Amino acid sequence: MSKFINDDSAIELADMAVSKGILSEDNFNKLKVLNQESGQSIVSIMFERAVMDEFSLARFVAESYGLNFQEVDPEQISSEAQSKLTTEYLRINNVCPFETDGSTLKVAICDQSKLPLEKNIRVITGMNIEMVLVTVSNFEKLLEKYGISSLSQEVGVLGTLKEVKEIEESEAEVEQITERDKTAAEIFVTDILTEAYKKGASDIHIESFRKSKRLRYRIDGILVNQKKRQDEINERYLAVVSILKLRSGARIEEKRLPQDGAIKFNNGDIEFDLRVSFLPVQGLSERVVMRILRKDAIQLDLETLGFSKVDFQKIKEAIYATQGLILVTGPTGSGKTTTLYSVLNKLNDEKKNIMTAEDPIEYELEGISQSQMKNEINFTFASALRTFLRQDPEIILVGEIRDQETGNIAVEAALTGHLVLSTLHTNDSVNTITRLVNMGIPNYLVSSSVSLVIAQRLARKTCDNCKTKDSSIKPDTLSQLGIKGKIILQKGKGCSKCNNTGFKGRRGIYEVLKITPSIQDAILKNMTAPEIMAIAKKEGYRPMQEVGADYLKNGELSFDEYQRTLFVG
Repeated sequence: MSKFINDDSAIELADMAVSKGILSEDNFNKLKVLNQESGQSIVSIMFERAVMDEFSLARFVAESYGLNFQEVDPEQISSEAQSKLTTEYLRINNVCPFETDGSTLKVAICDQSKLPLEKNIRVITGMNIEMVLVTVSNFEKLLEKYGISSLSQEVGVLGTLKEVKEIEESEAEVEQITERDKTAAEIFVTDILTEAYKKGASDIHIESFRKSKRLRYRIDGILVNQKKRQDEINERYLAVVSILKLRSGARIEEKRLPQDGAIKFNNGDIEFDLRVSFLPVQGLSERVVMRILRKDAIQLDLETLGFSKVDFQKIKEAIYATQGLILVTGPTGSGKTTTLYSVLNKLNDEKKNIMTAEDPIEYELEGISQSQMKNEINFTFASALRTFLRQDPEIILVGEIRDQETGNIAVEAALTGHLVLSTLHTNDSVNTITRLVNMGIPNYLVSSSVSLVIAQRLARKTCDNCKTKDSSIKPDTLSQLGIKGKIILQKGKGCSKCNNTGFKGRRGIYEVLKITPSIQDAILKNMTAPEIMAIAKKEGYRPMQEVGADYLKNGELSFDEYQRTLFVG
């Protein structure tokens, strides 16, 4: 059981015990000698020689660091607490969530060296964290409840002495790198995080290949290679990855398994959170992807998202209804989360109980109960929805309808007095209806539950500063795309204000399908998507391609961007 407290932590405790007169200097020296001679851990020796038992040790740590000390019943670990962190995070970091109390997550530890993880866990979970001291044997039982065995704690999932030796060599390598290049690498990490934030990047990619390394920022939905940083990232790659692991709470020596972590970045006036993912790749290297979570980057004002007056009116009617299913569709990175959060922000007040099931939780919304899905413990969208229905909600958001089970529960909720918001990955709003039916949800339930579908894309806007006429596109090409009339196309030639890309900022392109009685009738008759679209067009529905053509005509979109985001020929 002593494997949970390393010798450095034990020596720190023993030093404190000596200073408080609990342990004699002579006994302390004997502990260190036995440790060096036998290789046995200091804690094991302390327990074996009855210098201090595990209850006395835990009480001493708790009193020394101002922590609560208790014994936690493994059978009383709440399912909500289990959903907050992955088992891999628990195994690597030796922490164990066991209870939620309002907005506070209680986390069991048996080693004071885990206290700095409080900040990291707070960023990951979005909750207040209370670290609770338990005995070593109690902690071991708690981990077993999570399915983490003692053996896996000793050697992880590596399983062989050879692999353990390789880890030790890796630790030595990291230590050498850190000593040699730590300061320069830390400055470099701070620089790229600050730079990415200032450039409006949503993600940072740090990648390793056989012959080179690469740093890219995702700006306006497109990955941009930071070539000016090439020499620095080649030179400092290992040190940078190690520093990011340290800052995010990941295990430095672990290179064989994926890891997740979080960083709370503060550099003067710039402060934001990062979600960090480490992935092993070829050549014993790792790639790192960091998602920048910045509250100033998400506009939660529904009025400013760019809907037409007609479409905005349809949306207001749907979201202020007492029940119904509202779906937002589009590919990854099309702005669905922004639209959904803007709707929730519009509806959020103290008279309503609003609950969300998300994977992941992108931003914390004050006054809204948000739950993170954990598939490894079967806390899925479907199971969350079932629980939500027992929590007396008015409004429910479920991150995505991925299967028939989730779809059926969402439909049931929408028909029983709840407003339900969700997403699907479909090309347009009309095909969303047929997709639900094809998933196995009866057409009469789809017809009666779905009230509105929003399909969307995010397109890069042409830079106003370097906008110029584009004469390269022939009229026949426009005609083939259904764009008629004389149009003066424009494109950005690139300038200092747009980083020589020709694009500056993004705009949403939306199509809004209101489920009217005639469309309900079409769904009941199992009409095809083209037939439903024809009916919808007669009632004022405009496909995204038509909406996008308006922005093409007024110069907001270049032809290449129009094709990239909207053309599905």
